[in-house]
Amino acid sequence: MSPETSMLLLWLVLLQEGASIRPVVTFTPNYKKIFTTESTTMTCDVEATRGGDLNYIWYKDHVQMHSGKTYKIQNAGTSHSGNYRCQTSTGERSDPARLDVSNGWLILQTPLYVYEGDKMKLRCHHYPGYGGSQTTFYKENKVITDGRDDEEFHISNVDRTSAGKYKCRKEVYYYSSSTYRAEASVSVEELFTTPAIKVTSHSVFEKNSMTVKCETSLHPSRQNTRLLFTFYREGRVVQGSGDKDIYEVSIVQLEHSGKYSCEVETTDGRVRKKSAEEPIQIEEPFSHPNIKVTNAFFEGDALTLTCDTTLNPYTKHAEVQFAFYRDGQMVGEFDSSEKYEVQTAHLEHSGNYTCEVKSLIHPTKKISNWSKILVKELFSPPVLKVSPELVNEGKNMTLTCDTNLSEHRQTTQLQYAFYRDGEIIQGFNSSNRYEAKFLKEENSGTYTCEIQASNSRVKKRSKEVQIEELFKTPTIKVTPHPIFKKENMTLKCETDLRPSRQNTRLLFTFYREGRVVQGSGDKDIYEVSIVQLEHSGKYSCEVQTTDGRVRKKSAEEPIQIKELFSPPVLKVSPELVNEGENMTLTCDTNLSEHRQTTELQYAFYRDGEIIQGFNSSHIYEAKFIKEENSGTYTCEIQASNSRVKKRSKEVQIEVSYHSSLTIILSVSLGLLLLIVIISIFVYVYIQRRSSNNNPQPTADAENEYSAADQITYTELAMTSRPKNHVPENNGSNIVYAVVNSNAKLQAKASQGMSDTPTDIYQNIGSHR
Repeated sequence: MSPETSMLLLWLVLLQEGASIRPVVTFTPNYKKIFTTESTTMTCDVEATRGGDLNYIWYKDHVQMHSGKTYKIQNAGTSHSGNYRCQTSTGERSDPARLDVSNGWLILQTPLYVYEGDKMKLRCHHYPGYGGSQTTFYKENKVITDGRDDEEFHISNVDRTSAGKYKCRKEVYYYSSSTYRAEASVSVEELFTTPAIKVTSHSVFEKNSMTVKCETSLHPSRQNTRLLFTFYREGRVVQGSGDKDIYEVSIVQLEHSGKYSCEVETTDGRVRKKSAEEPIQIEEPFSHPNIKVTNAFFEGDALTLTCDTTLNPYTKHAEVQFAFYRDGQMVGEFDSSEKYEVQTAHLEHSGNYTCEVKSLIHPTKKISNWSKILVKELFSPPVLKVSPELVNEGKNMTLTCDTNLSEHRQTTQLQYAFYRDGEIIQGFNSSNRYEAKFLKEENSGTYTCEIQASNSRVKKRSKEVQIEELFKTPTIKVTPHPIFKKENMTLKCETDLRPSRQNTRLLFTFYREGRVVQGSGDKDIYEVSIVQLEHSGKYSCEVQTTDGRVRKKSAEEPIQIKELFSPPVLKVSPELVNEGENMTLTCDTNLSEHRQTTELQYAFYRDGEIIQGFNSSHIYEAKFIKEENSGTYTCEIQASNSRVKKRSKEVQIEVSYHSSLTIILSVSLGLLLLIVIISIFVYVYIQRRSSNNNPQPTADAENEYSAADQITYTELAMTSRPKNHVPENNGSNIVYAVVNSNAKLQAKASQGMSDTPTDIYQNIGSHR
């Protein structure tokens, strides 16, 4: 670890069984020379996992002088110079660490311990309180830095060459200046030893496994340093840098022979050491195999390959198996036969063949060099030719299956077969021609032909040839979808002409329910500008050539014309409308779920006259209904584009007078009662007054009046319309009442007065 840190931790782990912990003394700051009056702290370092519960004792020059993990010297004197050691409660004692305390003018301070890969700092230190400049460092009396004010010299990566005797020269001044020299020796400890290769056996057979170990030893005080190992064979990496110090091969092959070496380095790469090369020889149980081919051949011939190898004396034939490969793919699995046979060879059997030999006892395998095998073609792949090149319906067609027979096998007899869409249309025979007459639509399809040798061991099929119909069966395409009443509708009769006959003229006919709606013509579309419900039905189209020789009809396409919205329904609230009340009319409909974004407008009519023009509200309100509000009501709905309008059924609304008459009768009865009471009161009053002013009548006089004559009669006559002699009162209803009294009538008669009844009029206002 770097001596620039505040404390250098050094661990010692003894490798023998049952070893104890061995401490190490470190200085902070990490210098083994200091001046008098300066301070230093000594630490007894022990492995972190074991040092927590230990006790410590310090010795100077073998004399016990302190206890505790650290020992600090404050304001050092020359008497503090000496060899310091610490001991733990386990009895383990550290190596001595030398501390020198000087009272001179200049000292060269070096680290207590220096290891390979460390960063090292040398300090040309003058006595505290004095000035210094012009520092020069030497190694082995050779200048390494010259005349500078920096009193430190740094080495970034220490190696074994960094060891040696160092000096420094410096000008020290207080009132006057003088030049002084100091020296110190630096030893560099080896971080780990040069590695060496160790092999389990220098003579390894293929049947064995092999372990190669890279052996090295860390310095006892740096046992916690992590090392990385790399293994090489013939200078090439076989196992990359890692923590494993062994390289293992579970199944050794001949190619594992070679000169092995290893390299050890620290994780930061500052220290790197490589071993010497160590030769390792792998021996083989049987010789390298060779593959042999029996003969050259054509398609349909038999093929035999042999894997030839020589077994070692200790290897038995029963312990060996053979496998065969073509272009790296296994074609013959491992078995005891060294031969690979193909009864009928084909072109695909051509390739680079190898064979492999393996031992059943030991995992040893050997692969032969490859051998190229070419299976010659007996006859070329057939080519299907069509005559004429452009085939039209109603005409004849000839198919020819052509091939080239090898010049070395001209006596071979060939047979031919023809297929359409995979189904045979002419079986194998000696003719290479097939004829079809008066072609129809069903003759369209994918054609191939096949050739086989007379022994039937070789068969080859031609590439597919597409013989297309002049044009495809048409289909109906409808836009838009779905279609609503009074919208535009377009039907297209879609078909595809054969690419080579794009200039052929086609005629189109459209049908609904089997009846022509657009006669034969060049237009492949049928349009209806304003669709009605009666346009619903099953539509089809027919395509034909101008000469009518080719004619095809599409399948029927059902088209249902839908209502954009349902016929409106006019609703009245309340159901019974009375004069003077309010009335609400609602125009209801259902908009198609496919056209929910369509905006609708509403209008209302009475007796055919508009009472509320088209707007977005489906409600009409009328307040304080009068008799003239009676009539026949309807509502009408139109789409925002005004192409679709629908009117509701008529609703008869009669404004009722029932509510007004009830009020009138109630008021009239109240007035009548009041009049009766007043009449009785007046009558009683007159009777009493008459009795006081006139003498009592005789008994005979009294007897002239019967009991009935003393009863007062009141007649109330009511009418909703005023009589002619009653003054009009702004159209208000008048209650007409007549009160008659028999006594009064007789009195009037005796006095010669008229017997006209007493009339009482009362105006009762009423709003209709």
